[in-house]
Amino acid sequence: MTEKKHYVIGIDGGGTKSTALLVGMDGAVLAECTGGPTQIQIVGIKQASVALFDLIKECCHKTGSKPDSLESVTMGVAGAGRMSDRANLANAILSLGLKKKFPIKNLRVETDAQIALEASFAGGPGICVIAGTGSIALYRTEDGKVLRTGGWGRIFSDEGSGYIIARDALNAIMRQYDKRGEKTDLTKKALAHFNVPSPDELIVKVYQEQADIATFVPRVFEAASEFDRVAHSILVKNASELVELVRILIMQSRPKIKLPVALRGGLLETDTIYSKMVKEKIISSLPNLVVQKPKFPNAFGAAIMGLNAFR
Repeated sequence: MTEKKHYVIGIDGGGTKSTALLVGMDGAVLAECTGGPTQIQIVGIKQASVALFDLIKECCHKTGSKPDSLESVTMGVAGAGRMSDRANLANAILSLGLKKKFPIKNLRVETDAQIALEASFAGGPGICVIAGTGSIALYRTEDGKVLRTGGWGRIFSDEGSGYIIARDALNAIMRQYDKRGEKTDLTKKALAHFNVPSPDELIVKVYQEQADIATFVPRVFEAASEFDRVAHSILVKNASELVELVRILIMQSRPKIKLPVALRGGLLETDTIYSKMVKEKIISSLPNLVVQKPKFPNAFGAAIMGLNAFR
């Protein structure tokens, strides 16, 4: 009789796409599936739960696995910072499993930042700085404690993020329009990007039509690369804010080793003027840190958390 195999699933639920990995108990990746966005503050818990449940089923179908062979499902989901939201999402997925006769046991919902930390250092100490639409920094100390700074959303914080960079750029545009700010090419780029004829119409686009302002960030990078002083100063300011998140974490628990730092998220994992600026500022101002590439993709970080429960 063939011995029954057991697996875990790790999921990275993001704002633009979601990725699931089915992993054997030995850590081997046996299936990978991708789906749409599951950021619960954007798509809602109902839509996110359906998309995440479908990813779980698809991974199992790819390998011919039954639900009872799944030892655990761990997912890190964008926008799931509050415990109540994580509990509601987990309950929605479990309910779907019962309804679809595909029961799921040992379901764990974490934040996307938590699984990024796991993926970056495979459970070891280090600091993970994440900057996409939002921003946060997490630090696993040498004794295993996890500390955090930032990540309180765009109203309360998220300095160094795409949303705040874009907001600062729009502020600079309106300051120029009022003649109380320096001239900047950001105005021309914003009018083209948002397809409006004047700064007045920008107000309509953002407030009434609720344009996604974070999509303007590449144009801010572009302006800074073209030596626009206003755009460059916005990036310097926001890069400094990310470095400050790291500095505050170190002050809370001073490392005894040369500590690794991983730069994660859409703004830092691509090679841009901004990611280079953040990296250079960390290296120059915090010499006891070393910037290194993450060890694994985020979804595997979720799988690591699932596997660790059986060790």
